[in-house]
Amino acid sequence: MEKNIEFPDYWEELQPSEWLHLLKNRELLMTKPGISLLDVKREWCAFVLKNRGLVPPRDKTGFYLLVDKLAQTLGWMWQTVEKNRDDGTTIMEAALTYESTVNLLPEWGRLRGPVSHGADLTFGEFRHAVEAMNRYDGSHDPADLQALCGILYRQSGKQPWLGREPFDEKKIAYYMKQISAMPLSVMWGVYAWFSYFCQYLISGPFLIGGLEVCFAPVFARSKRDKDAQPGDMQSLGMNSILFSVAESGVFGNAKETDRTTLLSVMMKLLDDKQRADEITHHLKHNS
Repeated sequence: MEKNIEFPDYWEELQPSEWLHLLKNRELLMTKPGISLLDVKREWCAFVLKNRGLVPPRDKTGFYLLVDKLAQTLGWMWQTVEKNRDDGTTIMEAALTYESTVNLLPEWGRLRGPVSHGADLTFGEFRHAVEAMNRYDGSHDPADLQALCGILYRQSGKQPWLGREPFDEKKIAYYMKQISAMPLSVMWGVYAWFSYFCQYLISGPFLIGGLEVCFAPVFARSKRDKDAQPGDMQSLGMNSILFSVAESGVFGNAKETDRTTLLSVMMKLLDDKQRADEITHHLKHNS
């Protein structure tokens, strides 16, 4: 028990095996009666300590006290939310809250996932992944979740050092077949990462070329649009963005725009927004 262990304090510090174990524990909490959130927290803390090299002594009293103490520090990982039941009553339910653009599952078997912070996502795969995510949000159909994971996790290309094989929307059914062995608990983890990435894309800063860039102005809604919800990926209009950017010809036609990295397309949209704002500002002050 003398070994110094670095215990994670935020998402970015988790190792892939610890993320997978946490997702498995989340599923147990949701499906197995009699398992409490504290049980899950304690079991995960014990797993992390052992995974990082701590060997419990024969007398495990001190180890269990440490596990219990660490379990009390996981407020950043879990939150309790109110849920309405069909009979009109409400219950408090534990929810795992993933809040990081770091992809803690870079590989699944021979399949490779997106690079952290969406750095290698193309606009085309992002567009189709958003559609799959929106369908899943509306239906909770496992097939839509499988489609999302299949789109994001693909085999290495002919040049493995360049990452995943190029995305092809005609092969989505094939991608779904490739990912079919992934447990639903892990698929939910992919969904949690991508969902947060979408939220962050709308509001958070990205470091691009050494500069901090925020795409929030691109998604700013008119004050007159009362029904628009900030951060609603379903209302972003990915197809309209595709054709408006393709019309400019900066990246080529629609197919070539789909093959362009998402962040490059976002930089183009941000530049257009800033230019339009400058023209509007100039006209207002010269009218």
